[in-house]
Amino acid sequence: MTYKLTSQIASLPDRENVVFEIYAGSEQVAEISNEPGEGLRIEIFNCPDGAWSFDLDTFSSLVEQGKKSII
Repeated sequence: MTYKLTSQIASLPDRENVVFEIYAGSEQVAEISNEPGEGLRIEIFNCPDGAWSFDLDTFSSLVEQGKKSII
C-alpha cells in the first residue's frame, strides 16, 4: 500500500523548539527536531501495518522542507 504524506509544524511540551511532523493518513511516520545540543535529528516511527511505502521524491521533499522549517 502506498500512503499519501502530509506534514505539520508542532509545538510539543517535551521539546524546547518546534518539530516538523510527517504523517501518512492519521499515522505519524517521522518527526524532525532541532534541539539545543543535539542538532537536526529525525525519528522514524513503526508502521502499524508492517512497512511504510512512499514515493521517494515526495518523502525526500518533505524531509528537506522540515529541515528548512525548523532551522
